[in-house]
Amino acid sequence: MKLIGFLIITAALVLGVSVAPTAYVPHLDLPDEQLVGLTLNAPAGNKQTEAPPEDPAAPGEPIATPNTKLTPELLTELRDADVKRVRVKEFSFTRWSGKWWFLLAVAGLLAGAALVRVDARKRLAASTDVATADAGTPEATLATIIETIEGLRRDLPNMTTEHDREAAIIERLGEVQAVHVPAFVDGRERLVSKHGMSGYATIMDRFAAMERQINRAWSAAADAVDEEAIDCIERAAALAEETRAAMRSS
Repeated sequence: MKLIGFLIITAALVLGVSVAPTAYVPHLDLPDEQLVGLTLNAPAGNKQTEAPPEDPAAPGEPIATPNTKLTPELLTELRDADVKRVRVKEFSFTRWSGKWWFLLAVAGLLAGAALVRVDARKRLAASTDVATADAGTPEATLATIIETIEGLRRDLPNMTTEHDREAAIIERLGEVQAVHVPAFVDGRERLVSKHGMSGYATIMDRFAAMERQINRAWSAAADAVDEEAIDCIERAAALAEETRAAMRSS
């Protein structure tokens, strides 16, 4: 269904783009009252000359130049010169020969988007059913990350040696890096379905900032720089809460 939706959207875009230029290029077979007074936005027609041009490829002298107002006499001259359309500055839905095709393109866009949204809802429902069994939702994954960070904040002050603190940071954040961060990223489809692209972008902006602080804390602990590691954990904790708040608000 998603593929069909995107195919319809693509076809509708092609159709819409192809007929949109006709909005300012009315047919000259329209009644004079719909054309008189319009302002040309491009040269119209070519004057017939008795002598052949020196350069057959060179454009001839136009019957009417840009910014010329259409008059009944000018319309007659253009029609006699077999001019089918002219480009004008004014828009009118009634003069637009491609309006029905354009409306069909709009309907196609709406229909394609609806199919994509229906497919996204179905995928979200399916992922929710699976998540109920294994608690593997992005929300649950983030909760585990926050619990790990808070556990470090709670336990580190009670550890007596630097080695114990460094080992705890490396072990616990290492699991976050290897397991929980990828699991959260893998939940992209569910996040986009639930929060939309803008909401997803906000969530991932905060999440990525938190992940960087987790990585820095792990690296600092591996380099035996406890103070920097603890500072990074504090920043990661604040960013994790911002991520959770973004998920709740969008």
